[in-house]
Amino acid sequence: MLNASHIIPWSIDESRRADPTNGVSLCAFHDRAFDRGLISVDDNFRIILSEQAKIIDAPKLHRVGLLEIEGKKIRLPDKFMPDQMAFTYHREKVFLQ
Repeated sequence: MLNASHIIPWSIDESRRADPTNGVSLCAFHDRAFDRGLISVDDNFRIILSEQAKIIDAPKLHRVGLLEIEGKKIRLPDKFMPDQMAFTYHREKVFLQ
């Protein structure tokens, strides 16, 4: 039930399409949130949440799936560590401030 999520989108850099350091494994919910810029990952591999996703009185799925994961560290792979520069790109170009 996991997706291979590209950090730098396919449409932006074709050379990174098959690069395992340009990816993270996310469930469909978090994959969509990541692609839409609602979440990203900081330099310490912790989840950051867009201000646009911070909803008062949010439904349970939103609270559990987004609000409660802010600041949590992602599980890192044993090999092919995600590229920090790719996350920087994601924060600067995809993430909704």
